[in-house]
Amino acid sequence: MAFPYIFESNFEQGTNAEWDSESDTGSLLDFPHYAALAKDPAAPIPYRGAYCMRIDLSGGDTNDHTLTEGDIDITDAGTAYFRWYMWVSNNFTATADDVFSILELQQGGGTVEQTVGMRITASSNLLEIGVGDGTAPSSYWPFPRGQWVCVELLSTISTGGSGAMTLFLDGTQVIALTSLTQAAAVGQGVLGTQLTLATTTGKIYFDEFAMDDARVFPLGDRFPATVPVTKSGHVFVGPGVVDGAAITSTTSGNTMVLYDTDTAETTIQGVDIATMTYGSISGVSGPLVFKRGCYVSLGGTNPRGTVYLTQSSEKHGIFGPVYRSSGAIRQYAQKRKAKLQHER
Repeated sequence: MAFPYIFESNFEQGTNAEWDSESDTGSLLDFPHYAALAKDPAAPIPYRGAYCMRIDLSGGDTNDHTLTEGDIDITDAGTAYFRWYMWVSNNFTATADDVFSILELQQGGGTVEQTVGMRITASSNLLEIGVGDGTAPSSYWPFPRGQWVCVELLSTISTGGSGAMTLFLDGTQVIALTSLTQAAAVGQGVLGTQLTLATTTGKIYFDEFAMDDARVFPLGDRFPATVPVTKSGHVFVGPGVVDGAAITSTTSGNTMVLYDTDTAETTIQGVDIATMTYGSISGVSGPLVFKRGCYVSLGGTNPRGTVYLTQSSEKHGIFGPVYRSSGAIRQYAQKRKAKLQHER
């Protein structure tokens, strides 16, 4: 397994900067902050951290709303493993049967070799996810609305008839295709909605996307007490306590900085609480108190680290770990918004 992953996107920059390019006619794709999502009781809180990716098809739309990445490449006879979390809104519906793509594995020139897509049946409102060789899925499995689901794909590319696609939902295998034949190697991956009908409406959210050369697997606890970090981002939002943090990579010059902020370390709110540099300071011990949330910034070559958080059962009061559930994050965002309005 490559570590960090061959490609990883947690959307914590709040932009498309982690990807090579974006195609979004009509500007229906964005990267909302948890405070914006907290205003909508029907919206999820990001699976982890403070940001996720959202595609809003509420008005119906036939355009592409996608991100493209060239690091998502698979050689002929090669295998890659994907994992991402996805939430489909409860009001996602259609008045005509529709099949559309959410992940395409393409040649460098754009020819589609394998597809993960969705199908919605108008008469029953049944929503399904599927995989297939080429531009459309050939096999489907029911997909739930209104909850985060971990989607995993095992993809083998073969021009010799031994291609494969295996789909997992929340760690359980649901579809397996074998003996597939592709025309060429994969040179890029495209994440997002393509080929939707204007009669299909609703919202889709994505978070914690990763590709690697070994199975990535679902994340452990959604709000764990020990957080491995392979990419800069929020380990929690809202008040909380860090018991300790350490760089676990061993490359000279690697850095890990903890900030007290719920936006990003470059904003005016950013306060440097703890800085670690491999070869100088490899770890810090707590308790470190964060009033707005803990943002971890990694630097250097393939950096990684670990942050140890106070267990919810062990800390109470004003600095208690209110970041331990989606409801707590939503409540914190609403309180923070009210406080800022009062201060104005």
